[in-house]
Order: sequence, then C-alpha cells, then structure tokens
Amino acid sequence: MIQFSKQDEKFIKENFENWEELLQEEDVNRILLELHLFIDREGFDKFYNLNDLGREAQRVYDSIYRNN
Repeated sequence: MIQFSKQDEKFIKENFENWEELLQEEDVNRILLELHLFIDREGFDKFYNLNDLGREAQRVYDSIYRNN
C-alpha cells in the first residue's frame, strides 16, 4: 500500500477528479506520473517558472517519492 501524508491526500483530493482511484492505486509510479503531468499542465507560468501550484505539487511528488 502506498503511504500518503495528510497533505498529499488533501492536494490529490483538491486537484484530481479521479482522486479516489489515485489514493487506492498500488503502483507508485502511476501516481508520480499523474503528478508529473499535472505539474507540466498546471504548474508553470508564462515564463516557464514554477508557480505556487507547481511548487505545491512538486512537494507532494517529492513526499510520495520519499515515503515509498
């Protein structure tokens, strides 16, 4: 089972329509890929710098990576 912090769960619930499926996922690489795609899509400003949402998503990505 994948380990999520409370902050990881909160972020996933707020930003993914398929959050229930993601939180039950057993393949950590699938969740990391979903977060990567989210960061690519939503996480940058027009100058390709991470925005606040991108930085938050990156923290969640790093947390899940470290804990699993």
